[in-house]
Amino acid sequence: MSKVSLLRIDDRLIHGQVMTGWVKHLNANKIIIVDDELVNDDFMISVLEMAVPSHMTLNIYNAETAIQKLNNIEKDGKDDQIIILVKSPIPVLKMLENGLNFEKLTVGGMGVNENRSRLYRNLAASDKERKAFQQIAKIGLPIQIQVLPSDAPMELMPYL
Repeated sequence: MSKVSLLRIDDRLIHGQVMTGWVKHLNANKIIIVDDELVNDDFMISVLEMAVPSHMTLNIYNAETAIQKLNNIEKDGKDDQIIILVKSPIPVLKMLENGLNFEKLTVGGMGVNENRSRLYRNLAASDKERKAFQQIAKIGLPIQIQVLPSDAPMELMPYL
């Protein structure tokens, strides 16, 4: 039975830390990226496909399709260890509101930009993202900051 081993926010999506750290730590063989804009960007999709090791599968879905696919994950007859990557908490909230369940949400990287203000060290969030985190916490999903598997996880909520 396939299993979501990691639900991670990282606005860089697939990069060295994810590949070398989390994939090996979790023995993952599949990455699912949930992003409503990325699904329409053929160039970025090809770049991400090249970044994924050959033994892994990559799927990129918008939130609606991801909800449909992930609702059937336990019935797919496969034995995948899946990493789900998103750029912000917004698609996570949408998935939770549509009945998906996860063990926890790991926040790895949300860089500062013109819409975001600093939360903690290199983590930043917009007002909309902060509200999404608050809603996720109300639903009951634990939210932890953890860049690498070797880092001690920290609760995010005190920084909101």
